[in-house]
Amino acid sequence: MSTTAPSKPALDILFLGSGSSGNASLVRSQVGGVLVDCGFSARETLRRLALHNIPAEDICAILVTHEHTDHVGGVRVLAKRLRVPVYATPGTHRAGRIEELAEDVREIQAGDEIHLAGMRVRAFRTSHDAADPVGYRFDAPDGESFGLLTDTGEMTPEAFEALEGCTTLGIECNHDVEMLEKGPYPWFLKQRIASPRGHLSNESAMSAVRTLAHDGMRAVVGLHLSSTNNTTAIALGELQDTFCALCLDVPVACVAQDRPHRLAEEVSCTSAT
Repeated sequence: MSTTAPSKPALDILFLGSGSSGNASLVRSQVGGVLVDCGFSARETLRRLALHNIPAEDICAILVTHEHTDHVGGVRVLAKRLRVPVYATPGTHRAGRIEELAEDVREIQAGDEIHLAGMRVRAFRTSHDAADPVGYRFDAPDGESFGLLTDTGEMTPEAFEALEGCTTLGIECNHDVEMLEKGPYPWFLKQRIASPRGHLSNESAMSAVRTLAHDGMRAVVGLHLSSTNNTTAIALGELQDTFCALCLDVPVACVAQDRPHRLAEEVSCTSAT
C-alpha cells in the first residue's frame, strides 16, 4: 500500500516586515515569486529572503502599492540587480517617479488583472494620502487566494469586492483608537492617521474581517501595526476575539517591523512575530 506525501500549499507567503520603517511581502507560487513593495534596502530585503532560504532569482516582478518611501525605498537597487519589471498605477508612477527607480516600468490600473508567476493578480483601489494607491489580490490555479490590504484609511467598495472569498488575508491593523487619541502624536498627525485617507484602526479592520470571514479561510494576518499607537497583544487579541465570536477556527498572526514572518500552512492562533 503506497502513501502520498501531502502537497505543498499553492501560495507561499512571506511577510518580510511591516510598519512605518519598511514594508515588503513575497507571494510565491511553484513557478516563481512576486514582491509587493520594497521599503527595505535591497541588501536587507535579500537578507530576509535568505533567512527563509528563498533565492532572489525566484522574484519575477515587483508590485508597488503606492509611492511612500517605506514601500519603495529599496525598489531602485533591487529591480536593477534582479532585472525584473516594476508594476505601479499611473498616479504612483508619476508621483513616485518610478521610471527613475527601474528600467522596466509597467502600469497597472485599479481593476486590472495580470498574470505573474502562474498567478492571477488583481489591483484594487484603496484610500490613502497617496496619488493612486492600490492593494492586490493573488489567485492560484487550485483556488487558493491571498489578499493584501495595507495603508488605507477606510475599506473601499473595490476592496470589499476584490477580497471576497480570499483564503488568506493580510490586513492593516494600524492603531488602537484610544491609544492614538491619548498618545504623544501632535493633533494634526492624529487627524491624518484617523482620516479616511490615513490608516485602518483595529476597530475598522475587525469590521472588515467580520464581513470577509468565511469557512474556507486559512489565515488572517495583521499588518502595519504602529509601534506607538498599537501593540501586538491588542491587535492579535482583537483578531482572535473576532473569529471566536463568529465561531470560526481561523489562525491569526501579526507581522512585526524587524523580522520576517512566513505564513505556514497552519498558523498558530497564539503566535505573532
